[in-house]
Amino acid sequence: MRRPTVDPAFTFGISLVVSLVLWWPTLRALLDGNVDITDAGLRYLGALALSWCGVYFVASLVAMYASQPPPEPPRPPRPPHPLRRAEDRAGSGVPPAGTGGESRDVPAA
Repeated sequence: MRRPTVDPAFTFGISLVVSLVLWWPTLRALLDGNVDITDAGLRYLGALALSWCGVYFVASLVAMYASQPPPEPPRPPRPPHPLRRAEDRAGSGVPPAGTGGESRDVPAA
């Protein structure tokens, strides 16, 4: 069985952008001098780990659903018994015997 794969570089690139968005308030506080550099680094590491897990989970779900073939359309139901009478055939859309694509001998005029 072939498992669906996710491009690791794409996943990591998206998670870097998401981690920067999550870390933006800490960066603003770091630049203002309200947060220590060690705390800011640990917060970024946590944001990166959280964003990578989330992006990988979503990308894996998308790849799994994309790898499944589309479902087949349902087949029309079959009649429960063989059609025998001309009335049965006329109601089912099947042409009656003797009138289908057969040619008849017609005398020439």
